[in-house]
Amino acid sequence: MIRFGFGVVASSLHPHEAVERIVAPVASRLAELGGERVADPTAYPDVPYLLVVATGGTEAAALDVLRRRAAAVPWEPVVLVAHPWHNSLPASLETLARVSAEGGRGRIVQVGDELGGVTASDASTGERQPDPLETLLVDLAAMHRLRRARLGLVGAPSEWLVASVPDAAAVRRRWGIELVEVDIADTIAGQRRADPVATRAVAVKFSRRRPGSDHAAASEPATVAGGEPAAPAGETVAAAALHPALVATIERARVDAVTVRCFDFLGELTTSGCVALAELNDTGVVAGCEGDVAGAVAMMLARELLGQASWIANPAVASAERGRLLLAHCTVAPSLVEELELHTHFESGLGIGLRGRFALGPVTLLRLGGPDLGEHWFADAQIVDTGGSADLCRTQVTLQLAPDRVAELLERPLGNHLVLVHGHHRDRLERWWRLAHE
Repeated sequence: MIRFGFGVVASSLHPHEAVERIVAPVASRLAELGGERVADPTAYPDVPYLLVVATGGTEAAALDVLRRRAAAVPWEPVVLVAHPWHNSLPASLETLARVSAEGGRGRIVQVGDELGGVTASDASTGERQPDPLETLLVDLAAMHRLRRARLGLVGAPSEWLVASVPDAAAVRRRWGIELVEVDIADTIAGQRRADPVATRAVAVKFSRRRPGSDHAAASEPATVAGGEPAAPAGETVAAAALHPALVATIERARVDAVTVRCFDFLGELTTSGCVALAELNDTGVVAGCEGDVAGAVAMMLARELLGQASWIANPAVASAERGRLLLAHCTVAPSLVEELELHTHFESGLGIGLRGRFALGPVTLLRLGGPDLGEHWFADAQIVDTGGSADLCRTQVTLQLAPDRVAELLERPLGNHLVLVHGHHRDRLERWWRLAHE
């Protein structure tokens, strides 16, 4: 359930009792979804606001309410709730047209006779179709959460990310996300004094996964006699110790997500950040690699809008002619894959790199770019193969997608890293983008 506020506008030609009768089923549905009817549109600036257009003849009154709301929450799109009676939809259309003419963004959602949330089933599958109102509330709530989010930059972005470091003030204006610089030296020191109990819990979790063949950890058993967890190898413990260190960093900096200059760990600690970042992403905390701000914000969008962990990876092979992409990276959240093997970090041969085997099936790719992250590239794709090349980062997938999407990636790239989530969500992401940014 999402907390939100909603107001009502109605023509003065309708008696109060008639308005309440007209609005009752709509208001009841909104209350079921977490809505609270409020007279003042500025009362709750930190939660979404919807305006119910009860009758026709309300365009001027609706614009007045919406302008008051915009004065308090200038970035929030207009959402008008219409119903089939008393010229509600015509008034909504006229109102939103004026909002658009004045440079605003918005959407109309209409509730019908059956206000139970599901208005139709797919004719071919019989599956429950998403309620547009519920989906819209999730979209708005994601915008509000991102507007309050703080992204910690644990160390400066890696030098090679020359197109993935947007302007902090511009990102704050467009997205509301505050970029917070965090000294990576504190995390490095924290790894050296990490809580052994918390460290061992992470090390055991990853040691229990099916080990690979090119690392010392490959010889360690997942359990010992009696079913007790085996003692994790020293390399695994060293990598796992970065998790409590990063948790402490996140708490100290009061940030909601991080992107980490993880290659510094290789030089200072002779271990990698792959296990720690995988565990953070697996437990609901977005953690990006290499200090990539654009990648981390895309991961935050996936988490807030789709409720999913995501995988950040390098494109290694791209063929527009065949509609193929091969992605690879050395960390992946365990919940995203069917199997997980322990290897070394690819480029350095140090620490722990993770080889995850993704299930074949539908996925979506995201990439953001531009000085304020105001540009985007989304694509639906299909995992058709997984790989184990010794010449690429450890987790590898081959994707089939529309050739024009690959061509655009090659002709007008927004940067290196792509973000992958399970399922096909391009249409949903595009609708959200239009509502949030266009």
